[in-house]
Amino acid sequence: MSTKSHSTTELEDDDWVSKSEKKRQAEDMQVTARALMKLSDNQRKKIPMSDDLQAAIILAIKIKNTKEGFRRQMQLVAKILRNNEVEAIKKAIGEFDLRHKRSDVAAMKVELVRDAMLKKGDDAVNDFISSHPSADRQKLRQLIRQANKEAKAEKPAKAAKELFQYLKQVTTDPVQD
Repeated sequence: MSTKSHSTTELEDDDWVSKSEKKRQAEDMQVTARALMKLSDNQRKKIPMSDDLQAAIILAIKIKNTKEGFRRQMQLVAKILRNNEVEAIKKAIGEFDLRHKRSDVAAMKVELVRDAMLKKGDDAVNDFISSHPSADRQKLRQLIRQANKEAKAEKPAKAAKELFQYLKQVTTDPVQD
């Protein structure tokens, strides 16, 4: 008999979670819920979650401006989250964040190339053409000339933006000669 009570005590000890740990888990669910709310509708559809969680998040977004209602809805979202595959949801959110960071880094690289072209002119164009032979040298020179004229005249940087878009298109083009 005493061994039976001893084994149930061990099971109870394994299931025991401190109050602080429960609070940390609840806060983690709140952070995940807020991250889900920040996603676009299309991104949210790609996240592996249940229909009731999806509906609860949509309602939370709708009532975001009502303080108490929003707070209670967020508690409900966190509760529903506990019954879903939270790790899969976090992983999917992380992939969206990673894609966003990669696109930011790519845009920064294109900006650096554009700025170098605007400062150095033909030397930078030649360097770019050597690494991206599909680029149109004449178009690049024309856009650089227009961008420099606009900068000197203190006009809006329309040509510089066009140059950025063209460089972005050429650098992301999967078919290169």
